[in-house]
Amino acid sequence: GVMGLGVMGSSLCMNLAEKTGELVIGYDLDEQKCSLTIERARREEITNFAAYTKLEDFVHSLQVPRHVILLVPAGAPVEACLQDLGKFLEKGDVIMDGGNEWYENTERRANKLATLGILYIGCGVSGGAQGARHGPALMVGGPQSAWHDDKKTPTKLNLALHAIAARAKEDDVPCVVYCGTGGAGNYVKMVHNGIEYGDMQLIGEIYTILRTLGKFSNIKIAQLFESWSDSILHSFLIEITAAILRKKKNDQTDLIDVVLDKSGSKGTGKWTVQSAADKGIPMPTVAAALDARYLSARYADRQVLFPQGRGSETSSLQNEDQNKLSQLVFDALLCAKITSYAQGLALLAQAKKDHSWTELHLPQVLRCWRGGCIIRAKVLPLFADALEENPEIFNLILHPNVSQLIHQRQLAWRQTLSLAVAHGIPVPALSSSLAYYDTLCTPRLHSAALVQAQRDCFGGHTYRRTDLSEGMSFSSNWLDPSPEND
Repeated sequence: GVMGLGVMGSSLCMNLAEKTGELVIGYDLDEQKCSLTIERARREEITNFAAYTKLEDFVHSLQVPRHVILLVPAGAPVEACLQDLGKFLEKGDVIMDGGNEWYENTERRANKLATLGILYIGCGVSGGAQGARHGPALMVGGPQSAWHDDKKTPTKLNLALHAIAARAKEDDVPCVVYCGTGGAGNYVKMVHNGIEYGDMQLIGEIYTILRTLGKFSNIKIAQLFESWSDSILHSFLIEITAAILRKKKNDQTDLIDVVLDKSGSKGTGKWTVQSAADKGIPMPTVAAALDARYLSARYADRQVLFPQGRGSETSSLQNEDQNKLSQLVFDALLCAKITSYAQGLALLAQAKKDHSWTELHLPQVLRCWRGGCIIRAKVLPLFADALEENPEIFNLILHPNVSQLIHQRQLAWRQTLSLAVAHGIPVPALSSSLAYYDTLCTPRLHSAALVQAQRDCFGGHTYRRTDLSEGMSFSSNWLDPSPEND
């Protein structure tokens, strides 16, 4: 059964009914949503679907043990659904929340329901409404007994999710991954969305460079992005961006040019940055992307500051320079994209340790992301193979096959940023990605040494020395001009 017949819920009902062949029951308090979903099933010639507006009718129509999928907004609506369901569900029933929920909420609910013998699953669902209908990427977290029995035989839920999931083009494998107990599935989906924030911002900045500096038309940029379809840089987001740039208004002008430049967000990017900070994992690309959305919302401030700032006029490039710029931005985007994924994977690796998610296998996560999800990209199998080959590596960039990709292109990355900065084009995600890479490649960080000395100077926070025994801490009177005694 599916609770919540909005766009996602309705689409998932059609997918479940079509792929599993079982009777699928929908529920929504809104009679119109029920009617629309029933009509949709009729239109799509799906006969094994029914919907109810009364919860008791919905629950009693489900086969025991009951399996209920929640597709309602995170937070209070989920709590309300669980409270109502609690009056009817019994030991052995299974609930799966398919929304973008904070992983700790999932764990709290799972622990509470476990006392009643009810299994609670938190499942990240990526792919939007089209994915829900035709095949999403699914990141599952929760008790192992809801996924397979003691003999590793898949459960009913396991089989259903494998049936409805997207399939990778490379090998036709379902894009489903079991991430571990508790809120592991929600956490992996959160990081997926954080990477998505970074990827979208990086593409947006490349678009801005081409549009502002290169004086490319929207159509020319669409053609450029489409020309990357057979390259390592191809991705779903590049694909839809090209389509977006081709979209016209009735008067045949470009629709993108009248879209208000204020980017919204729903919270998963912020959660990713917050969790990374809590775990001491740097995620500058995602943080920059999040800040860029917040800055875009300061629309009125930008209009006031514009006359006082750099202005927006830049010199046009000649055709040969435009061709060069096309190659530069390709290399810059690929390098920054790699660092963004590396940051997200480093966070997942740390979370695996912190939460004892022993079943969380990063190469499997990457292979799950090959189909259905928003961040599916041609480069993912390379990343998966690199981590499969060396699972103990703490950062993807350290693998030679990956570091070589950046090394071969880093000059173009730097040239792209130099051009953008020289012309006053804001590129926070591209530049923070490069700073991340450069920091990792710097054996001695003079800035870090100075910051630690400053901390000791004003706060007595101590410091360690490279010329004395490792592990010893020191504190100095930095304002005393006399030499420091060893």
